[in-house]
Amino acid sequence: MVRVTVTRVAVIGLGAISQSVHLPLLRRNAEAFAIAALVDLSAARTADMGARYGVPSTQLFTSVDDLVAAKAAGDLDVDAAILATTGSHAGDTLRLIRAGIRVLAEKPLAYSVAELDALTAYGQEAGIDLRDWVRVGYMKEYDTASQRAKELLADKNLRAVGVQVMHPLDGSQLAYARLAAPTGDVSREAVEPLLAATASVVDGAVGSDLPGDLRTLYTNVVLGSIVHDVGLLRELVGGLGDVAFAQHWGPKMPGSVHLRGTLARDETPWTVDWHYIDGYPDYQETVTFHHETGSVELVFGVPYVTNLPTILRVTESHPELGIRVSESRWMQQEAFENELYALAALVRGERPNGASVEESIADVRVGQRMIRALALSKGFALAPSAEAAQ
Repeated sequence: MVRVTVTRVAVIGLGAISQSVHLPLLRRNAEAFAIAALVDLSAARTADMGARYGVPSTQLFTSVDDLVAAKAAGDLDVDAAILATTGSHAGDTLRLIRAGIRVLAEKPLAYSVAELDALTAYGQEAGIDLRDWVRVGYMKEYDTASQRAKELLADKNLRAVGVQVMHPLDGSQLAYARLAAPTGDVSREAVEPLLAATASVVDGAVGSDLPGDLRTLYTNVVLGSIVHDVGLLRELVGGLGDVAFAQHWGPKMPGSVHLRGTLARDETPWTVDWHYIDGYPDYQETVTFHHETGSVELVFGVPYVTNLPTILRVTESHPELGIRVSESRWMQQEAFENELYALAALVRGERPNGASVEESIADVRVGQRMIRALALSKGFALAPSAEAAQ
C-alpha cells in the first residue's frame, strides 16, 4: 500500500477566495491535506469557518504572529500556508518563512519592489533559495490549457498578442458560493495600522502625491487583476516589455483600461483591454496569440468556480480540411487544485514550476510601467523618488 503524506496547511485570510476555492479544495483532497489552522482578523469568522471545517478552537487565530508563536511553542504542527489576505503579502510571507512554513501567497505578492528586495535579502542572509519556499497564486500558470498553449507557441513567430477582460460585479461571480455574512467584529483600531502600512508601501511605489483614483488603479486593477495576465504572458511568451500607450475611462471607478506596448523578447505588439461593467452578464477573459500560421486562444471563465474548464481554441491550416478550428477542454483538471499540489511538492522538498519572488519582481515592474503610463495619460508625472518613476 502506498502511504500518502498529509500536508498540514494553514489558511490565512478567510474571505471570498478562501471560502469559494481554497477551503473546499482542501476538504475535497482530505486524503492529502489537513486544515491545520485558520487565521483571520475576525474571531467570529474564524470560529464560523472552524465549525464548518472541523478545525478545533486551539487552531484558530486572529493574526499571523499568533500562529507563528503557537508553532514556535510546539502547540501547532503546520507545514504550509495559503496566504489569502487583502493587499500585499510580502510581510506575512517573510514571517511565515522565518517560522519554517512554506507559502502559497495570493496575488499580488507585493505592491513594491522594495518589499520583494527585503524578501530576497532574507533568503540570501538565511542561505535559502526562495524558490524552495514561496509560490504566488497565479492559478492560470497551473491551468492545463495554459500549459498546452505554451507548448503550441514554443516554435511560433508571433505577430500580435491581445487580452480582453470583461469584469462584472464581484458579487455576481460569487453568488453560487453562499459566502458567510460580514461579521462586523473587527475594530477600526485593528484595521488602521494595516491600512497605514499599505499606504506607506504604495507611497514608495507610486508616490504619495498621486491622485486617489490612480492609486486605486495601481492596487486594485493593475496589481489586483491585470497582474494575472502579466504573469500568464510572462510564463507563455516571456513577458511584457515597454508600455507605449495607456488610457483609462468609464462612468465610474474602476472603469475601463486600455494598454499597449511590445513584448520583452521582441517587437511583437500586445494590447490589454480591461473593463469593469456592473451589469455585464458574465465574467469573460480571452487571451489571443496570432502567429505566422494561425492563432492560439485561451478563454477563461469565472475564476472562483472550480472545474469550469478553460477553452483552448486553435486556428490552423490543414492539408485535407482546409481551415481547422479546434477546441480543447480539460474537465477533470482544476488549476487551483494543481496549484495546491505544487504547494505540497514544495513541502516535500521538490521544486515545482510556478512563479516565486523573482518572477513577482518582474511582474511588479511591469505593473509600475503600466501605472506610469496611465498617470502620464492623465497629465500626472510621478515623483522622481517613486519606484514607478525609475
